[in-house]
Amino acid sequence: MTPLPVQVAATWTPDGWPVPEQLDWQGEPLDVIDIGRRWKADDGLHLLARVTGGRVFELHTNGARWWARIVSTPPGRA
Repeated sequence: MTPLPVQVAATWTPDGWPVPEQLDWQGEPLDVIDIGRRWKADDGLHLLARVTGGRVFELHTNGARWWARIVSTPPGRA
C-alpha cells in the first residue's frame, strides 16, 4: 500500500523522536496504543504504531508532514 497523507497528534522527545498519540486515518480518529520499531531514513523518521482495534501503521514524518500506511491487520479484519 502506498503511504497516504494523514493528520497526527504527537509530542516530541528531547532527542527528536515523535510520540504519536492519535492519527486520523481516512476520516477515522484512531488512538495510538503502542509504538514499536523506529528508524531514520533519508526521507525522514519512520515508526510503527499500533492503534485501537489492533491495526499496525507505519508512520513517516519529515518534521512538517505525516504519511501512513497499514502494515498489519488483525485476523478477520480487512
